[in-house]
Amino acid sequence: MLRIRSAVGVLLSLTVGLLPAAAIADEVIDVPRYEGAVQVSSGSIPNCCSSHSLSSHNALQLSMKGCTTMGGYCMGSRNNAYVTFDLSWIPEGATIESVRLIGSRNVPRSAGGSACVGFMPYGEMGSMMFNACTMGSTTFNWTNAQNFSINLNPDHFNDPDRDRFAVVRLTQSGEYGSYLRNGRNNAPRLSFTLAVPPCIGDLNDNGEVNSADLGFLIAAWGVGESNADLNGDGLVDSEDLGLMLGNWGPCPGP
Repeated sequence: MLRIRSAVGVLLSLTVGLLPAAAIADEVIDVPRYEGAVQVSSGSIPNCCSSHSLSSHNALQLSMKGCTTMGGYCMGSRNNAYVTFDLSWIPEGATIESVRLIGSRNVPRSAGGSACVGFMPYGEMGSMMFNACTMGSTTFNWTNAQNFSINLNPDHFNDPDRDRFAVVRLTQSGEYGSYLRNGRNNAPRLSFTLAVPPCIGDLNDNGEVNSADLGFLIAAWGVGESNADLNGDGLVDSEDLGLMLGNWGPCPGP
């Protein structure tokens, strides 16, 4: 018994104070654009600025500009960019903490803008997209910068009853347009920050509670201030061992 205590004491002296903290970090998942197109208005009286059709399906750039009239005549059609995203990339049951639409523009201009979000059971472009944006709009001001990042409301994406595909409509005011880049390497993406549940007992932060963590806990046995004090009662003891064994195996995902 003395030999065991001595061995534990040596290990304790080497490891106490050096135990890595179990990190609780968020996970970020980027969901690529599924499809993209441009919604154009009719460009004719009396429906000069109304929704009319989709064009530029999956083109390398998607036009965004406002509708203009003069003296009762249509001077320019409205162009809105539509992009869809397949949300099956997100793990089932994950809690989404934040959502950002990230992308870039050609010919960037300063103007008013909006991002409208909706959900549909499919992501292919079609006229039904015109009625998909039912979750309200986020308004903002476009700048002269090429790159952009727009915060979207995560509550809509956390709705368990939402459909598989997200639809985002981007608008830009003014008669002079900008172009949403939509190529393979520069298309918009949705960046999701997911809450990752804590992994109790993973003392070396390798994504699994295993014998290595058990070794750290044994080395800290009876110590007050230690990362191995899993229940935070000021002592590493059998209760902490029970918590570790109860969480044995791979850590839970987001």
